[in-house]
Amino acid sequence: MSGSATDVATGYRVAGGPGPTVADLEELAYACRLLEGAADRLDAVSWTLVRASQACDPLSPAGIEARRALAAVSEGRSSPWRVADHLRELAAALRRVVELYTEAESFAHRAFRVGVVTVAGELGERPILAATLGVIGAGIAAAALGGVVTGIVGRSVLFQRPDPFLPLIAHHARRAAGALPGALTADGRAELEMLALGAFVRASARGRQVPTLRPVPDGAHMLFEAVPSAGPTALLLRADPPQLPAPRTVAAVLENVARSYDREPTPFRPGTPEGAVSVQLLTHPDGTRAWVVEIPGTEDWGLNDDNTMDATTGGRLLAGLADDMTDAVLDAMRLSGVGPDEPVMLAGHSQGGMVAMSVASAVGSAYSVRAVVTAGAPDIPAPAPSGVQVRHYRHAEDIVPDLDGTPDQPGADVTVVSRDLGATGGPTSASIEEAHSVRRYVQTAARADRELAGSPGMRAFDAAAQEVLGPDGTTAVTRQFQVTRDPALVAAQPPRMSPSR
Repeated sequence: MSGSATDVATGYRVAGGPGPTVADLEELAYACRLLEGAADRLDAVSWTLVRASQACDPLSPAGIEARRALAAVSEGRSSPWRVADHLRELAAALRRVVELYTEAESFAHRAFRVGVVTVAGELGERPILAATLGVIGAGIAAAALGGVVTGIVGRSVLFQRPDPFLPLIAHHARRAAGALPGALTADGRAELEMLALGAFVRASARGRQVPTLRPVPDGAHMLFEAVPSAGPTALLLRADPPQLPAPRTVAAVLENVARSYDREPTPFRPGTPEGAVSVQLLTHPDGTRAWVVEIPGTEDWGLNDDNTMDATTGGRLLAGLADDMTDAVLDAMRLSGVGPDEPVMLAGHSQGGMVAMSVASAVGSAYSVRAVVTAGAPDIPAPAPSGVQVRHYRHAEDIVPDLDGTPDQPGADVTVVSRDLGATGGPTSASIEEAHSVRRYVQTAARADRELAGSPGMRAFDAAAQEVLGPDGTTAVTRQFQVTRDPALVAAQPPRMSPSR
């Protein structure tokens, strides 16, 4: 069973990595390991006492007395080996409790998801029934809203002045709207709604569809395969790119991702173009080289826009279809001179994290990707290869990671670091934009390093990241590439990639 460790008191949670067991029982699982470790140490004490007794002179009065005292300690009711056996029994009982609760929670959650998929799928198979229910629901909502409006107008006429309850209604409406994103994500409703939407869209295809608990990729595949080809894409090397700082931490890597955006949050230097991908060559003090690739997220919400970081790319990544951003990053790595044995870290925010995962799954043996870090990114169908350390940062209030419609999938190589913004000094009712902000994720990565230092789930990724980032004295040279579908820029330079089809 994959590892996990949580610090509930500070609002941070780590799932995955080589630590204790999963779910909300991390403290019990960690206690099991502590108990077993204590038992091993007590066994060592028992062995030491036996050796000490054997070393005592069996003929002298002092030696005889020492042997008697050591025997009392070694064989008494509270002897080390008896306590060790008791601790192992307790650890085994606690571990079984963890297993039973985990199995029960997994079964209940899976059964609920099956119910959601079944109902949504049946509605997708019967569009007339779905439309009827939609009309009924819209009618009820309209009637409720009409009742509120009628009440406001009626009270205004009755009192011959503005409705005295209107400010109170407006206040509660604003509070509800502000708390809505966090409420949807905290209890998993957004994830289930995406699951239902994916199942509905998937079931609307011709013929009877066999239900699946991962319907979102199939639903996205249906939608985005129907979008016309986006046209040719060009990769342009910037002549005078900004030289981003050599990152010393994962938070600094995400800070460089933020500096690669073309708009607010303010880029590192004015004039940063849309669709900028940063490739940093890190030279360690011993002369060895490593690379960090930093990919910003969605910059344009249109379809088939000039900027490849648009809704087309996001949808195709979610669907598991070929996309031009993955090809662009691979081409940027080739043009930068990344060696096949030189360690690489891929990093991205939002859609950029999806691209980073897609690149990691596509490199094969061409490059040595050691680590992938994402911030606020949904999962994509293609996982990273075994042995690549992956860390996903999530905010409890961020709805974007739930767009894949599946729960987090931590494992030995995949760690999910979650932060509750409201419990850790962030906004108590974060808006969708605040919860998804790349600057918030930079802060989260920095604070998680402090709050979760030494957590078992953090160690494997931190070791892989350190192999790339290197020790103090490491220097960086930044290359920056613009990925674009702008016809004028494409015409000026022959495209290196095919259209995203």
